[in-house]
Amino acid sequence: MAIYRFKVFLEDNEDVFRDIDIKAAQNFEQFHTIIQEAFKFDSKHASAFFVSDDYWRKGQEITLRKEDLPLEEEEIRKNVDPKKLMSETKIAKFIEQPHQRFVYVFDPIVQWTFLLEMIKIVEDNPKITYPSIVKSYGTAPKQYKQVNVAKEELSPDMAMAGLLDDLNVEDEEVYKTLDTGEEAVEEDDINSLEGEEGEEESEDDSEDGEGSSDYGFDAETED
Repeated sequence: MAIYRFKVFLEDNEDVFRDIDIKAAQNFEQFHTIIQEAFKFDSKHASAFFVSDDYWRKGQEITLRKEDLPLEEEEIRKNVDPKKLMSETKIAKFIEQPHQRFVYVFDPIVQWTFLLEMIKIVEDNPKITYPSIVKSYGTAPKQYKQVNVAKEELSPDMAMAGLLDDLNVEDEEVYKTLDTGEEAVEEDDINSLEGEEGEEESEDDSEDGEGSSDYGFDAETED
């Protein structure tokens, strides 16, 4: 049986890659699992393979989850091939050339993107369990490099990326942080501060009545 060897590397860093051997008769779900293992990801998110041309342009989609499959009639009306399911699709079905390429996208929110290129066909080794990682080069990136952040340090960009849901942060606390960019201040503290500012202004006015603006700041102070 034919064994396909693929080079799998990050879209934005070709220096970090893994060589993976997989049988022609094995399916894309098995390919998905070995890629997750090779890069030490946790496989908890949606993912998909795309058949690619020589320019890494995405074609036919092969998805992991059944709920991601569209209604075939709808796709036929759009003149687009219906999505395939990884567990039901063999690798050999889409090997159309000696250096067949695929694009693998993991986690729709973060969009981890890997480029896969078949580099050779090797002989089956009965001592090896396939699929198999035969070469690893470079340190894999951390999957959740931005998730373990203190709640006070959350930014609007992270909120838009959907990380707030993962952290289960209370909405009220998040908006306090996002609105000010600093740690939230209690209402009693605000009232106390306003009282202190009022006292300072009164003292300045009682001395000479000069050197302060309508807003309570020194008119000559500029940084």
